[in-house]
Amino acid sequence: MGIEVLALALDGVIFDTEDAHLKSCNAAFESCGLELRWSMQQFREAARAWGPNNALAAVVEKISPPASPRDAARLLQEKQRLFRDIILARVPAVHSGCAQLMEDAIESGCKLAIVTDMPVQTATALLDRAFGDALTKMFAVVVSGANFNSSSDNGPYHLVLRTVGVEAAQCAAIDGSAPALRSAQQAGVWTVASTPYEKDIARISGADLWCPNLQELRNLAGRKTTPSRAAAFVTFAALKSSKQGRQPVMPASRQPMPLRASI
Repeated sequence: MGIEVLALALDGVIFDTEDAHLKSCNAAFESCGLELRWSMQQFREAARAWGPNNALAAVVEKISPPASPRDAARLLQEKQRLFRDIILARVPAVHSGCAQLMEDAIESGCKLAIVTDMPVQTATALLDRAFGDALTKMFAVVVSGANFNSSSDNGPYHLVLRTVGVEAAQCAAIDGSAPALRSAQQAGVWTVASTPYEKDIARISGADLWCPNLQELRNLAGRKTTPSRAAAFVTFAALKSSKQGRQPVMPASRQPMPLRASI
């Protein structure tokens, strides 16, 4: 089937929020009296496993002496507060490739959805500032504060499907974190890993495609399409074509071959 609904993440897909997340994590460590400081690579590893908004979960259980539930909650809350201050002080521009992809999708009659675990107030303020009055016209549904660990039959992507009224086979999701991709897969949604820095994320998460920076589509099936230099970013037509012609994922022992979608 084609793509009737395209579900997009805020972090790393619509917006580049990576630097703001890293700064807020380190500021939260300092504010809570912890000597720990993350490098960008350490943040990326935690974000891949837990999602950027919950990346600090990677260290809560490793703090010595162990953090009490109250202290752990304070650390996470401080990080969210600091991130909101940073991100709203200078709203990041919409990713050029995602802007093009969204325009392509809308022109093709596809509905757009947002699925994010970013706190509701932060996500709402960010979207309002970025899209203004066009927000409700662009997106059919916005799911913020999503719990990607909810039961398999009542997750955030199930909510998108019920709200829009489409089958899972008619939906595609683009995200860069394993929890979000797993949640989409549990709902039966076709998935695209967008992370630009983890070359084996597709195999780790089981995503159908890897699309670094929304610039090229790479799958793990060994089928190669003709490279195209006509566009800087992946178009909706290319995404739809890849979904309709997808093949099973390679065994983990094989190395992925870079494949560019024909656009």
